[in-house]
Amino acid sequence: MSVAATLERFAATMPQAAAQDEIGVARVRWLGTRGWVAYSPDRAQQQVRKAHRIPPILALDLLDTLMYLPFGHEVAVQSVAAAAQRRLRRLPAGAVTWSSTTVTRRIAPPVTPLLAMVQATDWATGLRAASRFAMYCRRLMVIPELPADEQVALAEASFYGIGVAVRRGESLTMVLEPEEFTEWQPTAAWWRFTEEVARGAGKES
Repeated sequence: MSVAATLERFAATMPQAAAQDEIGVARVRWLGTRGWVAYSPDRAQQQVRKAHRIPPILALDLLDTLMYLPFGHEVAVQSVAAAAQRRLRRLPAGAVTWSSTTVTRRIAPPVTPLLAMVQATDWATGLRAASRFAMYCRRLMVIPELPADEQVALAEASFYGIGVAVRRGESLTMVLEPEEFTEWQPTAAWWRFTEEVARGAGKES
């Protein structure tokens, strides 16, 4: 079973994924760590971005400004600070639409991250790597074997909410389920992460 197939298998058991028509899997590099991320795509956003050839939006200042505009609703231009207007005008055509008096946001996060999986040969390294995804989705660490003191190690992973699976050859055994993701915050950093996942998905396709 490939890494991508393994991740998709575990993501498919998640409540958030069950209601979706499709789960994608993308390889992502985030904060110096490479991992696989299962995600639910926003098909409407994909259509908008494809139609206007909008690339991933990665600048935090732009994303922060976009977050203050309600999606799909006209906002009076005069109510938007001059600096924010200048940032919005840096966006690709189609990301926002302008009239003589209003501006409307047309883009939103392109995907919903569901589960990140990292592979490691060292327990401490794997925990650190998985922790880098803590603010974005559930996390799963895959290792070849558990440490000698399994109970202490699993208690540590559980404390951080990180799931654990052991891979031996093509066989993968789930040892500890990842904790439910309850700390989601609609931040610019989270939006940027969704853009990175979408960019990773584009490279895989």
